[in-house]
Amino acid sequence: MVDPGANPLLTGLQIAITGISIVFIVLIIVALVLGALNATQRLFRSTTPDTITPPSKPERNPVAADQLDPQLIAILTAAAVTALDQPVRILRVRYYRQLSVNWARLGRISVMANRQLRR
Repeated sequence: MVDPGANPLLTGLQIAITGISIVFIVLIIVALVLGALNATQRLFRSTTPDTITPPSKPERNPVAADQLDPQLIAILTAAAVTALDQPVRILRVRYYRQLSVNWARLGRISVMANRQLRR
């Protein structure tokens, strides 16, 4: 119970310290539980170094302009003409790998959302 004659600043400081202490104690308990779960998961994992295979890297095959499918070029040209509303000529097709998928995807979604298609 709070003493009505006590200094309100001291009472507020005691409540803040108590609240912060409780939060840190709960965080320490959560960290210990997660560490214990991680340790038990390692106990039940039965992989030996002989069975572990390194991840295979995707092979990159550069495609020359004369090897591109004409249908692919037609589809890309049609998509560009529809998106830009002006004549487009495809000069080069370049493939790339995305590194940060989420930020790039959000950027493309916002650009596509801002474009209004005419019907």
